[in-house]
Amino acid sequence: MIRNPAHTLRVLHLASWYPSKVHETLGNFVERHVQAISTRHGGEIWFAAAVPDGQTVPLDTTRERGTYTERIVYFRARKPMVWHVTRALFKAAQSHAEKNSPPFDLIHLHVAYPAGKAARQLAKRWRVPLVMTEHWTAYHGDQRQALPFWRRQSMLRTGNASTVICPVSEDLARRMRTFGINGTYRPVPNVVDTKLFHASSDANTEATSFRALHISSLRDDQKNISGLLRSLKIALPQCPNLHVSIIGDGDPAPHQSYAQQLGIADRIKILGEISLPEVAQRMRESDALILFSRFENFPCVIPEAWASGIPVLSTDVGGIREHLTSERGAVIASEDESALAATLVDWSQGRIQFDSSKLRAHAEKTFSIEAVARDYHEVYEEALSTFGTP
Repeated sequence: MIRNPAHTLRVLHLASWYPSKVHETLGNFVERHVQAISTRHGGEIWFAAAVPDGQTVPLDTTRERGTYTERIVYFRARKPMVWHVTRALFKAAQSHAEKNSPPFDLIHLHVAYPAGKAARQLAKRWRVPLVMTEHWTAYHGDQRQALPFWRRQSMLRTGNASTVICPVSEDLARRMRTFGINGTYRPVPNVVDTKLFHASSDANTEATSFRALHISSLRDDQKNISGLLRSLKIALPQCPNLHVSIIGDGDPAPHQSYAQQLGIADRIKILGEISLPEVAQRMRESDALILFSRFENFPCVIPEAWASGIPVLSTDVGGIREHLTSERGAVIASEDESALAATLVDWSQGRIQFDSSKLRAHAEKTFSIEAVARDYHEVYEEALSTFGTP
């Protein structure tokens, strides 16, 4: 058991996704989990970044991040990817040992593949518990079937080697069980920096304006941006006060072209990726967040919106319903463009309103750095107390 509540463990975080010079936003939610946990427990985060052909391979980097150390190693992307990732992480472990660095009390894996093989082998070698956090939608229906057999097997071995498994939603836990991963599940949500994400101190001075925001990704297969645009074509003629911004990681050009075809480009702004502080600013300037995804787990942008004091309109997919109640917004069926349009019309015309302070309070209680750090502290207690027991 952990007796002292602050920084008593040295945790090795191994990440399958993490921001790097290759992709600055990949796995930024993993980075936020590590930052939250480090307020209680120190250690290190290791990430092996695959560099595509055509890009210069950066130098490996090590930097101190307060109570933890971040180590990123780069290698040329080659198949089989899991072999190269495992090799890179084992080299990091060898370097750690050669420097006589303090041992780790626990390994915390973030996403099963491709870092899972290294995580489970190092946990076995060092005889320490393995905790796994999972964010991946690959456990969902059609995506599961698309996984190569060897990747599914690797994910199964990693999950079943974990002492405690922490999906970001109850829905994902159910899907992982049907995938074949048995064990102790303790769902822990994504974390939100409630100091960065907060409600605006200025009310919307344009009383006739309603500003809706989509901010997530521009992947049409998952986020259904084209369906969102068709819904807006229905809603916008009924709502002269409705203004919409669609922002995300990806290429905005195809969506801008489609908005032109639909005749709504003059009412919508479609932009590419922006920084996290800019995301927070956009949230503060908006009246609602809208998502029209075909599949999700529980995306970070939803609690970020609540921390910013705005409601969420989303499709009923993944674990979203676990937190998105009628007091915090609305859920609609996936692909139901008419329902999205009708709800936007109701909201923009003031027929349904929400209590900003209650939205903020729920975010602080459930998704704040303090809340998630507490949850993982309890997970670590359980992992250490049950490790090695039959």
